[in-house]
Amino acid sequence: MPIQILWGNDLNAQDTFIQKLIDKEVCKELKEINVTNLNGDDDEQVNKAFDEVLTPPFGEGYRIVTLKNNPIFTVKNEDLRTKFEKIHDNIPQNTYFILQNTKKPDSRLKSTKFLQKLIKNNLAKEKSFSLPEIWDYEGQKRFLEDAANEMNIKIDQNATELIIDSVGNDSFKLINELAKAKTYLSAVSSDSKSQLFLKSIDVKKIFSDHQSNIFKIIDLLLQKNINESLIEINYSLQKGEPALRLNAGLISQIRIHTIIKLAVNSGYDNAEKICNLAGISNPKRIFFIRRKVKNVSQEYLINLMSNLLDIESLLKQGNNPINVFTEKLINLS
Repeated sequence: MPIQILWGNDLNAQDTFIQKLIDKEVCKELKEINVTNLNGDDDEQVNKAFDEVLTPPFGEGYRIVTLKNNPIFTVKNEDLRTKFEKIHDNIPQNTYFILQNTKKPDSRLKSTKFLQKLIKNNLAKEKSFSLPEIWDYEGQKRFLEDAANEMNIKIDQNATELIIDSVGNDSFKLINELAKAKTYLSAVSSDSKSQLFLKSIDVKKIFSDHQSNIFKIIDLLLQKNINESLIEINYSLQKGEPALRLNAGLISQIRIHTIIKLAVNSGYDNAEKICNLAGISNPKRIFFIRRKVKNVSQEYLINLMSNLLDIESLLKQGNNPINVFTEKLINLS
């Protein structure tokens, strides 16, 4: 199918998909001529993409034209829609037009409705590449298991948690680490045809040192595991994370958790209004946060929020970051 619609925030997976298509369909010797990468943020490049896709490939194989950040299914533009509708029938069968964007196609647009008709008639193909949110543990778990299954690797529960802590939702790092694991497990396996089984002990040997992230720190703070949270904060600071930016992230997230806890304790159960109060766009996130703050008192969350605001003030005065975090958080334990 000449028209390929790719969307989602996993740009690494999108790029991998495109590269595999190039390797499979484009003549290696003529790759520089028959592969064109353009950016939809530039109107001139959009027009150039429309011209390029009407040009048959040079020699054997396919031509591939990729329009990154394409505006066709995300921006209302009648001139653009009209041009696209005029040319789509004339795209050669041996040319791929790849419409790429991080955003999901806007179903309200006429151009998107037109694309959906093409998909229905098997004249276009749509594929999503969306990463799970970093707070969505179950989503990350499914994402990890799917990636591992493609490599014939089965992961035990403890190993799953270790990998998520190490990689988060970084698909590029995940694939690289799983590839390392596959090489290692294949080397030590006695049966080359059996499914590879990744255990927690293997993860500790194979995977790179864990990378602290703000959500791990928040989980530790919610669990009142202050000592571990300070270790993670110190790790982030040593890695070069600016103290004010780290603290701003903590304030932003703890504010959301506190608002949801207060709403739940008040018997307030309107998900849409809670989202507006907390400043979050995905109502599903409320379910995960409610579960996390279930056994955390609202008094603790308010004190934590107050201390983080004190930390912000002290950091702006030029105080030593790790000393400030330690002094203001240790009294919460």
